[in-house]
Amino acid sequence: MIGALIDKVWQNPVLAQALGALEQNWLVQTLHLERSPPVAISKADACRYIEAAAILACSELAAQRLAAYRIATYTYDLFRGEIDGLEASVRAVLTRLGNFPSLATEPGINSALSKASWAIAEEEVVRRAANEVEIAGAAVALTDFQVTLWRALSTGESIAISAPTSTGKSFILQAFIAQSLTKRPLFSACYIVPTRALITQVHGDLSDALAAAGLSDVEVVTVPLEEGDPLPEKAVYVLTQERLQLLLLNHPTKNVDFLVIDEAHSVQDGDRGIILQSAIDDILIRGPSVQLLFASPTVSNLNVFSGMTGRKDVSIQATEQVTVSQNFINMTVTSPKLGRVKVYSQSASGGAEVGAAEIGQQLSSRVECLVHIAQKFGADKQSIVYANGQADAEKIAFQISDLRSESTPDGQSGDLDALAELAKEAVHPKYILALTVKNGVAFHYGNIPTVLRNAIEQSFISGALRYIVCTSTLLSGVNLPARNLFMCLPQRMKGVALESVDFWNLAGRAGRLRREFQGNIYLIDYDKWTHQPLAAPK
Repeated sequence: MIGALIDKVWQNPVLAQALGALEQNWLVQTLHLERSPPVAISKADACRYIEAAAILACSELAAQRLAAYRIATYTYDLFRGEIDGLEASVRAVLTRLGNFPSLATEPGINSALSKASWAIAEEEVVRRAANEVEIAGAAVALTDFQVTLWRALSTGESIAISAPTSTGKSFILQAFIAQSLTKRPLFSACYIVPTRALITQVHGDLSDALAAAGLSDVEVVTVPLEEGDPLPEKAVYVLTQERLQLLLLNHPTKNVDFLVIDEAHSVQDGDRGIILQSAIDDILIRGPSVQLLFASPTVSNLNVFSGMTGRKDVSIQATEQVTVSQNFINMTVTSPKLGRVKVYSQSASGGAEVGAAEIGQQLSSRVECLVHIAQKFGADKQSIVYANGQADAEKIAFQISDLRSESTPDGQSGDLDALAELAKEAVHPKYILALTVKNGVAFHYGNIPTVLRNAIEQSFISGALRYIVCTSTLLSGVNLPARNLFMCLPQRMKGVALESVDFWNLAGRAGRLRREFQGNIYLIDYDKWTHQPLAAPK
């Protein structure tokens, strides 16, 4: 019955028109665009759209569930405070999608259960119970993907997963390790990450998970201990493949119960991939029954991990469902001297014109486009700007900082002053970063000292920094979600266009769970890009 109803809604041509109208109105309103004539949506239309979203949310197909999410959240942003019961209706859609973490995004939706009808409230109670697990002594309602992963891990299953950046898989892995240590004090886990930057992030997140579970006696080891040095009795190891190789060499009897290989697709990366393969093989020889978890944001042939380990018990879990929707926005410069742009809602099949905007600054070069468009459309929320190299990142950050002219977020000036002083101490008293961070702008690349780079990342996570101008270093670095991502003719290195896999990895940073429903990826002059990733495989 419900399947037939979903098909009827999905096949109705009005649905695509409705979603297009909602998206265009949302972009015009959010970006303050010029548009004539506007696309009219009445309150009656909005109510019908929410009804359609509630039906599509019952689907198991990713495209239909994404449409339900986008319709519901666009409608909420456009009509909040104008339609009675809207908050409860959007909450019902999110509940049917199993996206319980998103309920906390808006206070009105978070408190709307008491305003729902008895039938809808009962449905949520039943749905929540199916997705609720106990983590660190507290009941936590997970997304559908998270709860499936949690239960598979809890049975001891080895898994290869592919899921977008925003699905919350890292939270589940770290909570599972903490939970396992609670039940089995001598449980040994090793978490392999590709970069030192990720070591720092996973160390911090894992330490928090262990502390929440009351495991203050468990050590998080991030460096290979020397031969002869005793290994801690209770420990979790967070290491790069090189550090893990040294640890195994120095301690030939060390066994592992649970092995996480994060960014598992890096096994293809030349010499480092060989080291990763070798370390995994060594662990499997020592403990053939070790529980494995291969995690990657974008891998279609997950069965390769079963083949490379000789383990036929590695199951596959893949999802395209995200917890935050993303808008791909093409900013096409129509008048470089006058600073005018046309705005298109971009997809793999082309772009639909949404409106126009007056930037008020010259847009004659790629750097000028990134600086002024990022300042125009990213000033109210945190933003990442992608630069083609270190010098490029410094130049863009300095110019955005200059435009902001002491626009420090309230209550953050002390944090940024401390970051500026650290930049002077770690590099040089006249290091340009010490100037830019005072205006809430930083740059991020590989040659920055680790202590300073970590401080930049933490300042962005805390909200003190409003902009990070990054290079490809961030692709294999920490997960720094932001509301906006700005890109213009992006390159992985000089003369080499950014590949689609790297593009989708970066795009996954746009949108922050529990903070907003939408993330925006600004593609400046997308038609001129030598490689157009939207039409390429993820």
